[in-house]
Amino acid sequence: MQVGLMTNPAQPVVDEITWAARHGFTVVDVEMTAPHAALESTDWRAVGAAAREHGVTLIGHAAAYLPVENPSPLVRQAALDELRRSVDAAQAMGAALVTTCFRGWPAHLGEQAGYEYTRQLYGILVKHGQERGVDVALENSADNSHQLKYFREIFQRVPGLKLLLNIGHGNVETAQSMTRHYLFALADRLVHVHMSDNDGRSDARLPFGAVPDGIDVRHELQTLRSFSYDGTITLDMAGDRRWLLACAEQVRELWPQVV
Repeated sequence: MQVGLMTNPAQPVVDEITWAARHGFTVVDVEMTAPHAALESTDWRAVGAAAREHGVTLIGHAAAYLPVENPSPLVRQAALDELRRSVDAAQAMGAALVTTCFRGWPAHLGEQAGYEYTRQLYGILVKHGQERGVDVALENSADNSHQLKYFREIFQRVPGLKLLLNIGHGNVETAQSMTRHYLFALADRLVHVHMSDNDGRSDARLPFGAVPDGIDVRHELQTLRSFSYDGTITLDMAGDRRWLLACAEQVRELWPQVV
């Protein structure tokens, strides 16, 4: 298991990689957004060189705001083009994975048409990634209404698509954690995990233990291990990085205890 962090796009990416390596992180999720990680203005080969220098594994995280669900075909095409450029940037910096956020489909489409639209969208994106040696993963959102059902259908239709499981998202407006449910359905597609805490009402991206009704970190890690997961876990947390460091240490300590 490797612990990672998300870059802050308000800071230069190379500086973020240096900080991560200095503080014991071996994985860096690169948030591909402005001002310091915009697709069109970042020297992605230099980013890759910095990662290799520090022995850090990079993962590309495509912008969450790309409106693939917009009713306008021209807007949707532009969003797809940006996602393809995200794959290109991942290849340039030597990342073998780029992750994308689930945003659904245009509201005027029915459920079956929505599945078909998503199949076409991710079929194009996965093929683009395969041609460049980059896997494409889909991240569950914090909107848990019927989402697991949608994911089952989507992943069945797009064989090459991978899963980024966001455990914090699976704790929002749910009766219980969704982690085990997603893993029962899609453990064979899981390639990466995000973790943060919240109060069950919104995706606050808090450090562990910040709220009384937050996630049970030990239980979540135990669930991952029960499905034989031993991959990368990125701590996707906002705020002072002192708490990020404490959470990373907690994950490292708990991991060998929850076999």
